[in-house]
Amino acid sequence: MNNRISYSIAGAAAALFFLAAAIPSTILAFAISVVVAAIAFLRPKEGLLSILIYFPMRSFLTEMSPGLKMAGDLIIIAITLRVLWDTRRDVRSWFHFHAFEYGFFVFLLIGSVSAFLTGVEPAAIIFQLRAFVITYLVFYAAKRLDLTKEDIISFLWVTTATAMLLVVQGLVEKLSVRTWMMPEAWVNRALSPNNRVRVYGWLNNPNVLSVYLTIAFMCALYLRSMVTSKWLKVALFISAVLMMGVWTLTYSRGTWIGFAIGFIVFIILSRNWRSTVLALTAIVLGAVVVSVPVTSASRYIEANIINDVPRTGTISDNDTSEDVSYESKRIKETFELSTVELSQQTGRLFVVNKGFEIFKDHPVIGTGFATFGDSATKSYNSPIYEKYEILPNMYSDNQYIQVIAQTGALGVIAFAAFLLGMLGILWKKRHDNPIVIPVLSMLLGICVCGLLYNIWEDKTFTTYFFLIMAIIVSLKNQGENIWFQKK
Repeated sequence: MNNRISYSIAGAAAALFFLAAAIPSTILAFAISVVVAAIAFLRPKEGLLSILIYFPMRSFLTEMSPGLKMAGDLIIIAITLRVLWDTRRDVRSWFHFHAFEYGFFVFLLIGSVSAFLTGVEPAAIIFQLRAFVITYLVFYAAKRLDLTKEDIISFLWVTTATAMLLVVQGLVEKLSVRTWMMPEAWVNRALSPNNRVRVYGWLNNPNVLSVYLTIAFMCALYLRSMVTSKWLKVALFISAVLMMGVWTLTYSRGTWIGFAIGFIVFIILSRNWRSTVLALTAIVLGAVVVSVPVTSASRYIEANIINDVPRTGTISDNDTSEDVSYESKRIKETFELSTVELSQQTGRLFVVNKGFEIFKDHPVIGTGFATFGDSATKSYNSPIYEKYEILPNMYSDNQYIQVIAQTGALGVIAFAAFLLGMLGILWKKRHDNPIVIPVLSMLLGICVCGLLYNIWEDKTFTTYFFLIMAIIVSLKNQGENIWFQKK
C-alpha cells in the first residue's frame, strides 16, 4: 500500500461520507455508498481504511442521511468479493478456517435453527445473522490480503485521526451541553440527569464511544513507539491524553472495569514498565488536565450562558451542586444496594433473571436469534416476549445471558469455543510479536465488558478486533517477521 495514495483515498471516502450527511438525499447517499464500495473492490486495503472511518461515525452519518446505512456492509462485501476473485485459482483456500471460526459457525447455526423452530420470521433471523457475520468478513478477507508494515501504519494513522475528530466533537458536545455538532434529534433527546452528563459522541452511545477510544488510545501509543520524529511522538502523546480525557467523560463504568482488568493482564504478561508508566501518565493527565476543567467549564456554561438547553427537567443555579453529584454518582452507585434493587426490577439483573427463566424452559438450543434482547428484537417483534412478560424494545446489555437464552447449552459451548479459540491463538503467539500481548489483554477485558454490553454486536469494536486478529494470525515468528518491532 502506497501510504500517500492510501491517505488520499481514505480522505476522499471521508469527504464523500460527509457530503452525503450534508445533503440528505437517499439517492446521493446510496450512490456514494456504491462508489466507495467500488473503490474498495479495486483497492481492498484502502477499503479497510474507509470502514475504519465509517463505523466510528456511522450513527451520526446515518442519522443525518439514512441512505448511508448500508455503506459499511457494501464496502466489506466488496473487499471480500475481491479477495475471493484474487484467490479463485485456489478455491480450497476459501475454506481454510481456524478452530475458533468453526465455533463461531456452529453458534450461528444453532441460533438460526432454534429461531426457526421458535417461529421467528426469516427476515429477523437474517437481520441478526448479518449483525454477527458482516464484521467477521473483515477477518476472513484481511487475513488473505498479505498486509504489510506500511498497511498497518496506515491503519494506525487513520484510526488516530478519526479518533481525534471524535475527541473534538466530544469536547464540544460536553462544553455546549449537547447543543453543538450533533443532529437535531439528538439535541432534543430527553435524557435522565445521570446520563445527561455523559459524552455520547457521534457513536451515539457513551459505552461504545468508550470502547472505541480505548482501542484508539492503544493505537496512538503503539504508533508513537514506531515513529522516530520527536515532535510526532509528542503529538501522539497529546492525542492519547485528549482521548483519555473524553474517555473519562463517557463515565462508562463497564469499560473502565474491563480496561482495568486488561491493563493488569498486560502488566503481568509484558512487564513492560515503560509502556505502563506512559499509559498511566496519559490516563491521569486526561482526567486531570482535560476531564476536570472541561466538566467545570460545562457546568459554568450551562448555568450562566446557555438558557434554552433541551433537557429532562430544569436546572437552576442553585442546582449546580446536585449536577456535580450526577457525575460522581456514576461511580459511587455501581455497588449501592438501591442500584441493585432497581436493577432487579427493571435493569440488568431483571434481564439476567428472565434469561435464565427462558434457559430453564429451553436448555438445549434456546429460543434462537431475534428472541431475546439482541439487535433484531429492536426491529422485529419477539415471539416469546408476551409469554415471559418482557416489554418490547428490551436490549439485554449482557452478551452472555443473551447467548444462554437464545442458544442454550450447545450455543454456550460453541460461543465458548469461539472466545477460547481466539485466546488460545493469542496465547501461543504471545512471544512472536509485541502487538500480541496488548490484544490478548484487550480480549480478556472485552470478555468482562460482555457482562455489561452486547459487545459482539458492536460494529466498531468487532471491525477493529477482527482486523487485528487477521494481522496476528498472519504473523510468523519474531525471527522471520519483525516489521512490528521498533527500529
